[in-house]
Amino acid sequence: MEIAQIVAVGIVSLILIIAIKKQSAEYALLISIMASVIIFFMLLPYLTQAVGLLENIAALVDSDNQYVGLILKIIAIAYIAEFGAQICADAGENAIASKIELGGKVMILITSTPILYGLISLVASIAD
Repeated sequence: MEIAQIVAVGIVSLILIIAIKKQSAEYALLISIMASVIIFFMLLPYLTQAVGLLENIAALVDSDNQYVGLILKIIAIAYIAEFGAQICADAGENAIASKIELGGKVMILITSTPILYGLISLVASIAD
């Protein structure tokens, strides 16, 4: 079961971090980052599978996959920004973490404008 492996990586990393943190905070941070990257790569096949499922659903619903592509980009921006912010927060750099989160929110806003425009156009055409 994959979740057991993910939890095992997390717990082993946590034990190593706790054991090493007092002697070398730099190595503890490095272990934390490496554990995060390992877990991310363990989840990558599932993320790929989820994207494939969303693309299949989009193909069934509508021939114009423009909006589905934008939604997938928005989801990717959110996950990448969260991942970066969590690493910075783990390192004690909360100011940088909050700036990464702000950057992610701005990028999501910019990326979502075509969807918002399409929605407003649809509402306006129904109202006429």
